[in-house]
Amino acid sequence: MSSISNDLIAEIFSRLPAKSVRRFRCLSKVWCSMYHRPYFTKLFLTRSSARPRLLFAVHEYHKSEWSFYSSSQPQNPNEKSSSLAVDVGFRLKFPEDTWSYFCGYASGLICFRHTSPSEEDEGSVLVLCNPSTGQYEILSKLGRDVNSSRNYLGFDPIDKQFKVLLVWADSTCHNGDFRVLTLGTGKMNWRKIQCPLAHEPYPDLKGICIDGVLYYIAYHETYNKKMIVCFDVRSEKFKFVDTEGFYDQLINYKGKLGVIKVFYSDLSNGRRRRTLELRMRVLEDVEKQEWSKHHYYTLMVD
Repeated sequence: MSSISNDLIAEIFSRLPAKSVRRFRCLSKVWCSMYHRPYFTKLFLTRSSARPRLLFAVHEYHKSEWSFYSSSQPQNPNEKSSSLAVDVGFRLKFPEDTWSYFCGYASGLICFRHTSPSEEDEGSVLVLCNPSTGQYEILSKLGRDVNSSRNYLGFDPIDKQFKVLLVWADSTCHNGDFRVLTLGTGKMNWRKIQCPLAHEPYPDLKGICIDGVLYYIAYHETYNKKMIVCFDVRSEKFKFVDTEGFYDQLINYKGKLGVIKVFYSDLSNGRRRRTLELRMRVLEDVEKQEWSKHHYYTLMVD
């Protein structure tokens, strides 16, 4: 094996599925150290982007367990398929009598908020998980209940850094409290940052990170309006975009932010059926706050 260069080994490993790489890194200390180098991470992500896969996360509440599965994307998504080959990934097991909440996803990592009812534990903790490698890490505590905050995960594609944003906003903290944790620095320090506009994120709506910008929906009490918060992960600066109406979900639509509103209606034509209508708008320009026209998609649901 000594006659094979590390560059060649990295090239070979970058073409393997993540599950195989995860196994091989346990066979050699050299391979394991290579696995954590930024060069290999970038190379592996480049190769993987050419063969994108679907990730399924299944939460079993009674077991306090998350199971991850993956599948290759169909070559022709318009064709109906009777079966889908799914690879079993790994299981993330939390202690029983606890619960976990999915907070966000960014560039291969997933963020959970884990809560224990035990009085010995100080509120909630945040857990970062890599579904490809099966590794996870518990982030440092703040000495304050994370459960009362809103948590978002972002990725800066320029500096290749992950950051976690925590937002507290309640009746006792009108100006809000904003903290950022930068991963991969060797220091688990939460830094306090400033936000020019106090706002309260909607608790049940997930944020989304697109090309280095973290988006989430929030409410401004003073102006009595809803807005979309745009947090630049690299500069850690905030921008705000007005939005008409309320939306159920944020999506990545061809590299731009899309907002979706879902409508249900009942039809009675001999048999009772439901119509599902999706109304979507795309944020074309953040600076000019320009939105596309509404796109309408209608589905029939038995």
